[in-house]
Amino acid sequence: MYSKVLLPVSGESRGERSRKALAKAMAVSSGEIILLHVTEPISQVVGGEARTELEREESAQGLTLLCPIIEILENAGAAFHTRVEAGTIAETIVRIADEEKADLIVMYTDGRDGLSDMLLGSITERVLRNTGVDLLAVRS
Repeated sequence: MYSKVLLPVSGESRGERSRKALAKAMAVSSGEIILLHVTEPISQVVGGEARTELEREESAQGLTLLCPIIEILENAGAAFHTRVEAGTIAETIVRIADEEKADLIVMYTDGRDGLSDMLLGSITERVLRNTGVDLLAVRS
């Protein structure tokens, strides 16, 4: 069992993939589940109040996307908290896993998605290569 499980969730949180990964995370968690949604970084050109407003909107949208997963965790009485962070997906997952001192990352994967995955590797592969945290890849 793992005491801190990080579960990155994409924009399809209502979908089967997120629910399947959540079920695996709940099955192996003896403590807290950290839900993470990563948003696109905001251009450095945008500053001041406009930047603050865009960050607020991105965060609110990320929390809205997490709502179906939050509802499942609340109904199960599971311990959890949420984070919405801007950045590149793989690097942000690795950073948050370190910051939160997670002992497991649960990610869903559907295999290669195209030329960029062939050249750069999938997000799951990039996380695996750059973290010392155990990673459970759930095939979707």
